[in-house]
Amino acid sequence: MVDSCTIKKIKPINVTEFEGIESIMKALSNKIRLAMLDAMINNGELCACELEMSLNLPQPTITLNLHRLYYAGLLKRREKSKYTYFSIKEKYVPIITSILKMKDSADKEH
Repeated sequence: MVDSCTIKKIKPINVTEFEGIESIMKALSNKIRLAMLDAMINNGELCACELEMSLNLPQPTITLNLHRLYYAGLLKRREKSKYTYFSIKEKYVPIITSILKMKDSADKEH
C-alpha cells in the first residue's frame, strides 16, 4: 500500500490565459444581467429604456449592468439619435442560451 499521492506529469498551466473567460463569467454571475440577456435572447436588440420598463429597475441600474455586459465583450451596441441599442454578439448566443436554460432546472431543484 502506498501512502503518498502519485504525481502525474501534467503540462504547466498559465492562469492568465483564463482572464477573458473570467471576465465573461463575472458578467454572467448576476441575476439582473442574466434577465437582460434573457430579454435579448427572446426579443433581439433592445434599447436601455425597454429593459428599464421590462425589468422595472431604475435607469442607472440598467445602464451599469449593460455596460458590464458590453465591456465583458458579450454585447454589441448601436447608437441611433439619443438612444443606444444593445444585442448579444452572435458567437455568444448559443452559450448564453444554454446558460439561461439552466434557470428552469435550477427552479425545480429549489
